[in-house]
Amino acid sequence: MILESMFRGNFAPMDLLYPSDPEYKKLNQEASEMADRLKEILSPENQSILDEILRKIYTAQCIECGSYFCFALAAGMQLQTEVQHQLKYLGEKDA
Repeated sequence: MILESMFRGNFAPMDLLYPSDPEYKKLNQEASEMADRLKEILSPENQSILDEILRKIYTAQCIECGSYFCFALAAGMQLQTEVQHQLKYLGEKDA
């Protein structure tokens, strides 16, 4: 049950979903290959810096996606509330 999982802190859509867009997989693969090529020519110290940069980028992207998710969920809930209000209003108007 999603609601219970959310309440218990066990609901993490980013762990459950994998984007189905083929471009997603292609871009991830290309970025990984580019990072690997770059690591081959960098010194160990610069490799560590690159790893840290990539970690920070990925973390920022996760935070950004979380913000989008929260906003979209809130907007969807507001839309549902407005639709229910309008249906109730139309039902009272017809009566």
